[in-house]
Amino acid sequence: MIQTKTGLVLQGGGALGAYQWGVIAALESHKEVFSPAVVTGVSIGAVNAAVYLSSGVEGLAYMWNKVKMKANPFFPQEWQAKRSKWANPSMYYPNPELLYKPFTAESVYNLSPFKKLLNELIDIKKINQSETRLVIEAVNIETGDLARFSNHNQNGISIDQVIASMSIPPNFPMVEVDNGFYWDGGLFANMPLAPAINYLESFKGQHINRNLIIINLFRKRGKLPQTLEEVSDRIKEIIFESKLKSDQKIFRNMDCYIDLAEELDKTLPADSPIRKMLGFKKLIAHEKINAYKLFQYLDEGVEGTDDFMPDSIDSRYRRGYNDAKDFLNKQEHANT
Repeated sequence: MIQTKTGLVLQGGGALGAYQWGVIAALESHKEVFSPAVVTGVSIGAVNAAVYLSSGVEGLAYMWNKVKMKANPFFPQEWQAKRSKWANPSMYYPNPELLYKPFTAESVYNLSPFKKLLNELIDIKKINQSETRLVIEAVNIETGDLARFSNHNQNGISIDQVIASMSIPPNFPMVEVDNGFYWDGGLFANMPLAPAINYLESFKGQHINRNLIIINLFRKRGKLPQTLEEVSDRIKEIIFESKLKSDQKIFRNMDCYIDLAEELDKTLPADSPIRKMLGFKKLIAHEKINAYKLFQYLDEGVEGTDDFMPDSIDSRYRRGYNDAKDFLNKQEHANT
């Protein structure tokens, strides 16, 4: 009997993360095909991952509805989307230190409101006892190294680790975790593919299907910028885009190497010195990722990352939900 092991990979992208909420909501309505063995996330992807594993789609709905900004009738329409640059009552407010010691302040905002919200939504004990592996990424400020926090590690996951993963400087403050200081993991890599693949490969045997579901928020292609603001936005898109095309090439090449290793394993004599080579041992230990599905948000670029207006959040949710429903319907038709 074939067993399916699924990895869910969630990219960072601020308010664009409502698209992930929509995709997950649609996938959850088909529990028979969606039961992730591992969920990985960075930045808002880490937040979505932790809330989802603790409180389900209902928790995601509560969080995203809570962080919506109320429309102000006195602001022109084109300004509404930029209001969260000042503050978002359920997430952050201007750092008071900017008023009385602006030259030594370490961040623009204080994240206390969002930390309070996450403490209400995330049951740390439940996550740390879950069979589903959660991996979130942050970058150590002093070493520059990527850190991976997991509920399957000895000390489990903490709220501070989730906050650290989304603390993009200079907007949000560094977060202390276990005597180290961390910023948003997207500064190092904005697509936590490796920990998902590594965990799926730990399931051995010919009767395992290893599938990846990737939810990408930053588009690769963009228009030629015409203003300094557009230049800044395009720089961020290029930096935080996942470079998935390179990963796809690696997937294809690795599959070829695994096929070669399996044939060598069949034909090599038991006492062949090749079997003792470290390269052969590492290669033969790899397992194929049988399939992956990419959900790519394309409706807007980096300018939407701090747009928490209700219409924008709802639009991203609907796009994610409809994209995932279309995928599920095509799968059903293919299987009939």
